[in-house]
Amino acid sequence: MTELTGDERGSRLRGLDKDGALAHRWMAPLPETVLPAMGTLLPSLRFWVGLAIMAMIKVPLVFHGRVRVPAWAADAGLRVLLAPAALAVSALVVVTVYLIAVRHQIRGELLSRLWGPLTAFTAFFGHLLVVAALWLGLAVSLFGGFQVDGIPQAVGTTLFIAVLILAIYATARLLGFMMHAIPAVHRYMFRTMEIHPALPALITVGYVWEMAVQDLLFPVTQWPDVPSALPLGGATTATLLAVWEIHRLRTRHGVRLGVLPPPPR
Repeated sequence: MTELTGDERGSRLRGLDKDGALAHRWMAPLPETVLPAMGTLLPSLRFWVGLAIMAMIKVPLVFHGRVRVPAWAADAGLRVLLAPAALAVSALVVVTVYLIAVRHQIRGELLSRLWGPLTAFTAFFGHLLVVAALWLGLAVSLFGGFQVDGIPQAVGTTLFIAVLILAIYATARLLGFMMHAIPAVHRYMFRTMEIHPALPALITVGYVWEMAVQDLLFPVTQWPDVPSALPLGGATTATLLAVWEIHRLRTRHGVRLGVLPPPPR
């Protein structure tokens, strides 16, 4: 496994803006856990190809006039924006099932590697929760008539303005952070490769089938008479890419699902 020195990692962070550096520090896996022959290109290709296929298979409906272009574009855009939440659900399920299924002799070592994924998960959703809490507090104060006895109105107004400024600043920082964090989630799957290199591929499989079931049962856009083969075909294609990635891990690196991968150095 390749390993970056502290100076090399620091120079990468200095090449990013502040939000990009924070996203890289919290969302990117430890360099020594990334297999050199695979890097992040194949995981990114696997995710984005699967997502593109799930969007492109509906293009014929647009060409035949059964679906308008804005509806198709909105559906594809929502998939990208909602992907981190859907990937988080898939990651929790896949990692939990994997840790239960592996031999108990290696389960303890795998559990010790949860710190990185938990850091990425907390950083991503923690940013969202903090900003949401600020705006929720402002909304309750403004529209709910929330008042604290003993605090003069002038002080309350000043506090409201101060929290409003803080909320605007936090929202701006959140947007900057998310510009880097969302692509990082797509590439690194909340750093789950630190637990086992094959987990990102398994999480992608869970994600695409999650989206396929949503397409069939709870479609975001009301597609007219869409054959079930369309979403199922996209999920199947992404699954085959993930299977190929797991096969490469086994044949080129000797990494197997039931075997403890080499520990980070």
